[in-house]
Amino acid sequence: RTSWPSPPPLSHAQPPAPAAASHTPDSNMDTTAPAPRVNGELMARFVGKKVLLVGKAEGSDGSTVMLRTADDKTVRVALAGGSAPPATTFVEFEGMVEGPDALTEISHVDFGNEFDLYTYNELTKEANGRSQALFF
Repeated sequence: RTSWPSPPPLSHAQPPAPAAASHTPDSNMDTTAPAPRVNGELMARFVGKKVLLVGKAEGSDGSTVMLRTADDKTVRVALAGGSAPPATTFVEFEGMVEGPDALTEISHVDFGNEFDLYTYNELTKEANGRSQALFF
């Protein structure tokens, strides 16, 4: 008979208090709300909002990146000041939607050189459709 170790005790610590709303000097946009995951088609619904957008980096001039989204749309991402372009083929940008095909970067995470965009696109549709309550 195998004896399994006891699980660690449950923590009853309180979650950290939410951060105060963050605003840019020239705007009233709240950037503290959870960022929804979007594809290219959903960008138009989120103008002025913070989102997470994953895609394939198809080129950069050092200040912008052309991103092919999971649903095969092209989005121009303006890099944050001092931010280096993605170091891998696939990348997730957190940013503010400026228009249906324009995003201003807050930050990004390199996702490597292999990523299943089809499955990710299905996730974005589900997260913004019938299963939205599970994500927000």
